[in-house]
Amino acid sequence: MSLSSLYLDAFSEVARQKSFSAAAKKLHITQSALSQRVLNLEQELGSTLFIREPSGIRLTELGEKLLRYCQSKDLLENEFIAHLEDSNTRSFTGPVRVAAFSSLTRSILLPLLADLTKSHPLLQLEIKTAELRDLPGLLLSGATDFIFLNAPVEKQGVENILLGYEENMLVQSTLKSAREDVYLDHDQEDTATYDFFKAQGKKVVSFRRAYLDEIYSLIDGVRYGLGRAVIPKHIASHTKGLEVVEGFKPLKIPVYLTYYQQTFYTNLHKYLIQELTEGVASRLKA
Repeated sequence: MSLSSLYLDAFSEVARQKSFSAAAKKLHITQSALSQRVLNLEQELGSTLFIREPSGIRLTELGEKLLRYCQSKDLLENEFIAHLEDSNTRSFTGPVRVAAFSSLTRSILLPLLADLTKSHPLLQLEIKTAELRDLPGLLLSGATDFIFLNAPVEKQGVENILLGYEENMLVQSTLKSAREDVYLDHDQEDTATYDFFKAQGKKVVSFRRAYLDEIYSLIDGVRYGLGRAVIPKHIASHTKGLEVVEGFKPLKIPVYLTYYQQTFYTNLHKYLIQELTEGVASRLKA
């Protein structure tokens, strides 16, 4: 069986856009023509690739596999073309699609990727920051190639590499007027503060909470005296206006690099696995 590149391009764009109308605009064709190409592909494969829901569309299990195939095919093609254009170059070119939780992105991941782009200026960075609960969906839907999590994704074909641990500490402002009876979290579903007190081996008592969305708003909230917060050591140790609340042991949170296993890896993909694994692991230890 030989799959039409026309059909595969249509499928890939719908998967990326998560919308038939947006994909049709991107490809400069009518929505009916796009739908027909996807339907033809589904008929050739003998299975559906998308599940239509009131909230939008999502990939079936076969759709997820096909999207990874399309992405691998595109990467291999781009790498081959880049080699033809300059067979002497040792610099990598192509997309670097990574997603992580906010505390890791800014203080560890971005400095690491900045170093990579100095050696390989043609790399195209696409970095996403999301809540831990949303990161697996970005990988499974094909929206990114690598994610960083605090727990492995238990799914066939997914590789999880334990890189190390974030040490989380309870911090407060150095301001004398700072509130010590309020604890700051991202949102109501954030359990960092509860987990921290539970790790102390004591009964978790109720406490007042306030919410400041992402990690650096939360840190600023502590600095301005809005309350205490549990934040990673690799951030707290470099932030002025914070001090560690004594008498508590740190809460260690594992950090995993997670990605789909591939039958064939491009040189760029292999390079990124090595650099992300070694780079993040060394920075967590530091």
